Amino acid sequence: MLPLLAAGDELLIDSRAALRVGDLVVARHPFRKDVLLVKTLVSLSDGRAWLEGCNEAQSSDSRSLGALPVILLLGKVSSRF
Repeated sequence: MLPLLAAGDELLIDSRAALRVGDLVVARHPFRKDVLLVKTLVSLSDGRAWLEGCNEAQSSDSRSLGALPVILLLGKVSSRF
């Protein structure tokens, strides 16, 4: 199976889009402010988002970081170039 994103891909983010389960989103890393995460939104409740990457073995996501505050979500990926 090919990766969803490849090195060098550029993403267009819609910061005003309503977020829904299943959306590909961009979020700030909770501990490393210089790192952005591109993950799938699995659940959203009580002001927290559960995000998971496609590659469980190598993904830094909510399985290791826990649910992220929604304030860290920058928006929904609307296009890939």
